[in-house]
Amino acid sequence: MLDSDALLKELLATFELEAQEHLGELSSLLLLLEREPEAAERVRLLEAIFRRVHTLKGAAHAVNLPDVALSCQRLEDVLAALKGGSLPLGLEQFDSLHGSINALGERLCFAQGPAAPAVPSPAAPHELPVAAAVPTDTAAVVREPSVPTPPSTPLTRPEPSTPEAVPAQPREWKTSEPRPVSPRPQGDETVRVSARLLEELLLQSEELVSAKLSSSVLHEELASLAGELALRQGERSRALETARKSVKGATGSEAVLASLLEQSCQAERHLEGRLRFLEKSAEKHQRSLQAMLDPLLEEMKKLQLLPCSTLCDPFAKLVRDLSRELGKEAEFSCRGGELEIDRRILAELREPLLHLVRNTVDHGIEEPRQRVAAGKSPRGAISIEIRLQDAGRAELVLEDDGRGIDLSRVKAAAQRVDAAPADVLERMPDHEALQLIFESGLSTSPAVGSVSGRGVGLAIVRQSLERLGGHVTVTSTPGVGTAFRLVFPLSFARIRGLLVQVGGRECVIPATNVELSSRTAHSEVKRVENRDTVLVNGEVVALVSLARILELKQSAQAAEGNLCFVLLHAGEKRIAFAVDQVLGVQEILVKPLGRQLSRVRNVSGATVLGNGRVVPVLNVADLFRSALFVEAPPAPPPSPAPQNRQVSVLVAEDSITSRTLLKNILESAGYAVRTAVDGADALSQLKTQACDVVISDIEMPRMDGFQLTAAIRADSRLSTLPVILVTGLESRSDRERGIDVGASAYLVKSSFDQGNLIEVIQKLS
Repeated sequence: MLDSDALLKELLATFELEAQEHLGELSSLLLLLEREPEAAERVRLLEAIFRRVHTLKGAAHAVNLPDVALSCQRLEDVLAALKGGSLPLGLEQFDSLHGSINALGERLCFAQGPAAPAVPSPAAPHELPVAAAVPTDTAAVVREPSVPTPPSTPLTRPEPSTPEAVPAQPREWKTSEPRPVSPRPQGDETVRVSARLLEELLLQSEELVSAKLSSSVLHEELASLAGELALRQGERSRALETARKSVKGATGSEAVLASLLEQSCQAERHLEGRLRFLEKSAEKHQRSLQAMLDPLLEEMKKLQLLPCSTLCDPFAKLVRDLSRELGKEAEFSCRGGELEIDRRILAELREPLLHLVRNTVDHGIEEPRQRVAAGKSPRGAISIEIRLQDAGRAELVLEDDGRGIDLSRVKAAAQRVDAAPADVLERMPDHEALQLIFESGLSTSPAVGSVSGRGVGLAIVRQSLERLGGHVTVTSTPGVGTAFRLVFPLSFARIRGLLVQVGGRECVIPATNVELSSRTAHSEVKRVENRDTVLVNGEVVALVSLARILELKQSAQAAEGNLCFVLLHAGEKRIAFAVDQVLGVQEILVKPLGRQLSRVRNVSGATVLGNGRVVPVLNVADLFRSALFVEAPPAPPPSPAPQNRQVSVLVAEDSITSRTLLKNILESAGYAVRTAVDGADALSQLKTQACDVVISDIEMPRMDGFQLTAAIRADSRLSTLPVILVTGLESRSDRERGIDVGASAYLVKSSFDQGNLIEVIQKLS
């Protein structure tokens, strides 16, 4: 998988240049149109303007700027009315068109900012209703846009006093939008609520996530069914034409059969329409549910927030009392205590942090005379710092300025408890050997005391962090001090997970541990020290079969084609795990396994997908430990048989943004991709170099997608070549025309999904 952030940044930069070119050309064309007296030339100029706006709309869809695309769509409606003659073209309309282009330019400049996809763009004072902005974060609610119909409403600039001129959201949106929380006044009332009741309310609210997932699956299923019927349009049309011809000259039972066939085709077409309607309704309900549920969960989570100082402040007294008991001097400090975290997370952190602080005072801080002899202050320093790592995780760093950890004693203790073989310990890097202190039963203390020495406390720390979905690491410098770094999620139950298929079964990997997913040829897997490795971004990374770790039979799909793997990280470690395929990222609700299965190796819990299937949530820390003991499969003998040929795809698209996006998507899926700037360029390339599949836009200069498809079907050498039309033209007539000229599939950009495109290519190739 490509680096999505880098790709999006590249696409946005490309889109910005393309958009500037389109807007400059649109302004020039409008000026030419305004000065042009000839009717025929006006028609040509209007067509050129319409094509520019249409291309800009497709490019905006490609970079996920739906508000810009919607503005272009509404401007297209007006231009279509002008082309059709139902809307007169006068000075007032030219002023309005120029105002719309200017407002679109302002919105595009705003969209290039880092927060553009999530922040609505305010409409300019002169902006027309046809170019009203749609906030991306609220675009989930489906509604009819308030676009004036061209025949009855002239394209004029609204007065400031009219409702259309106010950049407020339509009335339907206000019911599902979360209202901004105003600062609480000094005398605002408060109530006491049982913590148990708050937890129950939050858990019940989180259960609604399953309803949202089910709604999403229902929409996907309906869309899939409607798509399958749409792919049958060509067969249906040919069957219907054959039936009509048969009816003319047939009698008796043949006429009855032909009539029944015609009725069946008509019923299938009607069924497709009904499915499309249900698909749109399901999408509307799904987005409405999301718009209501997400703010509810966010507000419920705020009720559970507590400052971290409630967890850390009591340790100041613990450090004081414990140091005095042990004849030492130490002071405790805390930074970041104002950070608010879910009280359930804080409750889970209390026990591991208690063990760490006690071990720090007992093992880390020296006695005053030892510290003075080492040139230190007689009073030791223990500090905790809590900070956000990213939007979904936080980290807590516990540091001391004590004696540090003696690595030789750690390795000796590890050998005594058989934590690792002696030869492995000898070759183990120092930073990895330090992590052995978290093994159960391992202690460097020469005697068992009342505070520590049994080798249990640090094992509890690791288990507690892994139960939370986090991890703990340690760094130490002898004579200088030690630092423990605890990383944990901010959300207790809801996480984003990567759904993968392993051994024919589905499972979920927490997305916070996923660095990237990708594909590589089996020939690129190299053996290093009897272990499989793969090259990732110039770095050699160990490759382990996830099916072997989970003791599942490797599916035949994994052995064919390219190798799919997921690169995971846990602390400083990185391992690539081979999987059958990556199915996508989705929000899940993690459920514990219950007391009967309280601890299952490599599994931390389970979740219920939207389709009702129960799948395990994998424990990444366990996977890393299991990977150390999984032997790589024996290398297969070299085979003289040729490798599977790579499928080649030719992309014909006049928009450089859309062309770049399609090229990156297809190359990441393992296809060999060539590009053409329009239909004429594509046809010229096909005559000199063959390909397996053609993907084409429809609206292109010189030769459009319909003409390209017809030309391919008319060429005896290319007549069987699959052609997929990917376009923004959504009307039934456009789709039927695409099928009539011989297109193998027709995908609409507004509902474009790269998974559907890959699936269609796989079926056709």
